[in-house]
Amino acid sequence: MAAEADTVDDDTLNGRRYVSATSAGAVAAHLPHLRSQARQSVPPPAAHLQQQSTPLQIVSMPSAVTCTFVGEGSANAVFCVTPANDIANGRRSNGNNGSNGSNGENGTGTPAGDAGPLSAHLLRIPKAGPGVGPTTCLEHHAFYSDVLRPLVGTEWLVGQHLVRGIVSSGVSAILNDLLADMDRGRRSRPDWVGTRVAVDVDVALLVEDMTSACKRSPNPSTTTTIQCKPKWLVQSPSAPSGAHRCRTCALAAAAAAAAAAPSRAKGSHGRSGLAKKVAASPHKVKPCPLVLVADPPMTPREEAALDAALWDYVCQHMSSAVSSSSRSPASLPGKSSSAPSMALLKARPAIVRWLRTTDIFRRIAAIQAEFDPHGALSVTLEGPVSDGNASALALDRLQTAMTLRDCTCFLRVTTSDGTAPSQPAAISAKLGDLDRKNGRHKLARWQEQERALLAGGYYLGTEEPRQQTQCWLERQWE
Repeated sequence: MAAEADTVDDDTLNGRRYVSATSAGAVAAHLPHLRSQARQSVPPPAAHLQQQSTPLQIVSMPSAVTCTFVGEGSANAVFCVTPANDIANGRRSNGNNGSNGSNGENGTGTPAGDAGPLSAHLLRIPKAGPGVGPTTCLEHHAFYSDVLRPLVGTEWLVGQHLVRGIVSSGVSAILNDLLADMDRGRRSRPDWVGTRVAVDVDVALLVEDMTSACKRSPNPSTTTTIQCKPKWLVQSPSAPSGAHRCRTCALAAAAAAAAAAPSRAKGSHGRSGLAKKVAASPHKVKPCPLVLVADPPMTPREEAALDAALWDYVCQHMSSAVSSSSRSPASLPGKSSSAPSMALLKARPAIVRWLRTTDIFRRIAAIQAEFDPHGALSVTLEGPVSDGNASALALDRLQTAMTLRDCTCFLRVTTSDGTAPSQPAAISAKLGDLDRKNGRHKLARWQEQERALLAGGYYLGTEEPRQQTQCWLERQWE
């Protein structure tokens, strides 16, 4: 379950965990560009969250495993970990979305502890970096359990568990050998070369493998998982009045300008973080996330335009797609494709209809709006880190909003393999990559980005030369 790389880094949490007592339930009334009937259909994400304490359930890493590289991001790496006895019995081997690394084994003998979740989960572990330590994943999981589950809803979240023994079993050394193999094979992104798993993290996360075939289908079927980052589903509170671009597309325009003329991104303060990011990631025009929360169409022309935009959004994320057949042995990895399969093309009406009617994106938009009503530029680091400090509370809520602006949506489409051609496509989605953002480490960068977008005219579309975007908001001005 490796998320696609994007212009915003994955962050890790180092510091306090605070559960807000404010509900996001009334947020939908404040959503821009949503008509009343759409607002009324959004159920409240939560009702008056309270501080909670979810009992920890931690499984143990087996003493003998085979590990396979699955994917990586700026702050985490993902691996398939298979107990030795599972391999002997032919139950599982290799990552479900293909292996880019080599296999490694650690020790022999009978696995110790309860390794059941390993058969349906992937190992997600933080890379070494500022703020990463032995308790990092414990803090991530506490945020997931005590904040996100009641706020978003368990049914919308990728399942996860804690696993211990990463260091003591020797698995961390195997994982770093796999990352080194990626570097030697020049398969790592340039700015990730040399990054390694944190060697002091003995407790990591087992996350639900969203690329595996759907086992619930009564007929032979193929499940395709498409990854996307919904990003900012409401406009930035810092955007100027009359903005022609949303926050996501404004940042994309700034990235395009920096890629075309890197020297312009330096400004008077030296090379910006945005310019450094562009150097590692070639620019491409990205789809606008506002289509996911667009107004219900009022005319056939509007309906056709929205349907086309939603399908284009799906197609532009097809490079992340992984398909797995329910008839394939568990040992076979899924197949990836950069274009929709014939089965997906046939399921297009169902996929578009699901995207138009699902509550998940409006729910996330509502939380983003509620938890960041004034923007990063209004938040400071002044005052002590305490529950009663207004600045600390604003930063805490901003961290939650930013977490949900960088999560990954795993869209799963299960289609019939031909034996039941009339069987409708089954569509579902879950959110993952939900490590809480560390505002004390990132606030300065968030504010720098907002100031750069405002100063450069990227919200208004007045930058020179003007950059091409696919912003849904911009279309409304045409």
